[in-house]
Amino acid sequence: MNTHATKTDEESLTLQSKLSEIARVPPWIEKLTARHAIPGRIQFAMDLCLEEVLSNIIRHGYAAEPNHVLVIRHRNDRDGRFTLIVEDQSPAFNPLLVKNPAAPHSLEEISGGGYGIPLLKQFADSIDYEVLSNGNRMTIAFVDRDSARPAPRTTSR
Repeated sequence: MNTHATKTDEESLTLQSKLSEIARVPPWIEKLTARHAIPGRIQFAMDLCLEEVLSNIIRHGYAAEPNHVLVIRHRNDRDGRFTLIVEDQSPAFNPLLVKNPAAPHSLEEISGGGYGIPLLKQFADSIDYEVLSNGNRMTIAFVDRDSARPAPRTTSR
């Protein structure tokens, strides 16, 4: 039996809890895109979602303290589904429970923040959140609709 065909490819990136570390994410995603033929639309969504998630973890979860670690893993499920798994050791926070803010009426309202989690929910095909014994795990999936069936929307444990 050929078990290789059922396994997934997985890569990871470890970051320190500094906003400047987020700049390492786009080149990493570009390498994944080249290696796994990730469509441009999904590459854009992965960049956007990771920037939001990582920024929130660093600013709010770690309170901008620089000596913490965040780990991002990529899993290519070979069925048109590209998955990012973000793990941190900050206090538990489930972004799926955050209500979307009211629609802004001006640019000034947007500059106050609070729109990142709705962007995450809009650009990801599914989001799963788990509380770990020592932190959080968020699994964010993106589906290439040209080669896969739709994924369930969001879950929380």
